[in-house]
Amino acid sequence: MGAYPIMLNMKNKAAVVVGGGTIAYRKALGLLQAGAAVTVISPVIHSKMEVLFKNDQITWKNKVFEPQDLKLALLVIAATNQSHVNELVASSAGDHQLVNVVDNQGLSDFQVPAKLEQGRLTIAVATNGASPTLATVIRDELAEKYDDSYKAYLSFLALARDQVKNVAADEHMKLCLLKVITGESYRQSHKMQQAFLEMIGDFEKKSQHQLI
Repeated sequence: MGAYPIMLNMKNKAAVVVGGGTIAYRKALGLLQAGAAVTVISPVIHSKMEVLFKNDQITWKNKVFEPQDLKLALLVIAATNQSHVNELVASSAGDHQLVNVVDNQGLSDFQVPAKLEQGRLTIAVATNGASPTLATVIRDELAEKYDDSYKAYLSFLALARDQVKNVAADEHMKLCLLKVITGESYRQSHKMQQAFLEMIGDFEKKSQHQLI
């Protein structure tokens, strides 16, 4: 059975990471970057995790895991180096909670894909648990094509979309305009991007003038 791909808005949502090692640190860091409110449960934490705690970026409960630690969590990651603890975390979660067990995809509700981010562009690669290493290799290959130039390009697309939405034109024309600017020539030319924005601005002004 295939997985259902989804992008979760975790801003200010409660997430619990059980474990304090390097894997747990990477998971906590990813959640922080998504804006989640992260609580780490572990009697010992990695030095990098300790930096997050000292900077008030995470809440750290210096203790062994107990089921009540998951009470308020929307998302739970079991990332200890002890399989029986990870299994306990999974079995302790409620039906309303999403759980990832790093060493047992069979107990997981979701997987964390290898992720490439360039500004507003996010590309996620997953192998349904078969080979996270291959997912990372593919992500790195994609990074060569979708480089940091896409940060500015996606900002242009977002601005252009907002402007096109306000143009007095039928939906078909708007869709055509938005499709045109996804072409290779626009991706590679800042001048063409600027020309497009100026054209839409002029068109919008003419439309407003006609309405007066």
